[in-house]
Amino acid sequence: MKKKDLDQYKTRLTQIRRDLIGDVGAKKRDSQEPGDDGTQDIGDLAADIYSRQLMMDLGEKEREQLKLVDIALQKITNGDYGVCEECQSSIPAKRLKVVPYARLCVTCQNEAEKEKSI
Repeated sequence: MKKKDLDQYKTRLTQIRRDLIGDVGAKKRDSQEPGDDGTQDIGDLAADIYSRQLMMDLGEKEREQLKLVDIALQKITNGDYGVCEECQSSIPAKRLKVVPYARLCVTCQNEAEKEKSI
């Protein structure tokens, strides 16, 4: 892969990383805000608990995406970015433009998803 292309992917991955860290930080702050002083009825309390759980779940997904971004950045440093971890073929540029932290080519990703659903 050309250095120019790698630099573009690195810039994009770095921006995604910054965005994820910012989003997680904002959600964490939001989930720690105290509720209204005084009384909350059981419905309000349940809605508050559900909202906090939803934020924590979204945080887990974002942490997983952050992990994939960090792996992709490390691969750029190591010189093996854009290579499918399963079949060792090149991951097409179109896929990397859409998912710059992709670890598998489309074929191997489809196979992995089939295995996961079984």
